[in-house]
Amino acid sequence: MKRILFIVTFLLVVLKMNAQDGKLRVGANIGFTTNGGSSFVIGGDVDYLFNVESKFSVGGATGLIFTTDFDSVLFPLALAGRFHANSNVSLGLDMGYTIALTRDGNGFYFRPMFEYKLGNGIALRASYSGIGSGGYLNAGLMFRI
Repeated sequence: MKRILFIVTFLLVVLKMNAQDGKLRVGANIGFTTNGGSSFVIGGDVDYLFNVESKFSVGGATGLIFTTDFDSVLFPLALAGRFHANSNVSLGLDMGYTIALTRDGNGFYFRPMFEYKLGNGIALRASYSGIGSGGYLNAGLMFRI
């Protein structure tokens, strides 16, 4: 029941944000576990952010995370915040909940990140994805649509 309530609340927040002038971005990343295992992760990211003021953006983020250690697929739902330090560098944090689509792995999700703008609509992203008691170091690219 908690999972359904969280998903409905998240969707209502995202739908409310659609009324704003926002930016939709998609991306992909690759990484590895930080809890002593030697497994890899591959992920896809989607975020929708709108400017609160010139240096801050907020919105929602989701994606898919494929892990090789547990052969699982994870679906994070998060609220996202970004601080734009200058025209090329952004610091961000996603916080929410992860739903395991194939195995156990539900839990609190947080993702601090560093982004560097490479060109028009393309950014390099480095991040740590903490899920429950485990985590992953990631690097990837984001593309503005």
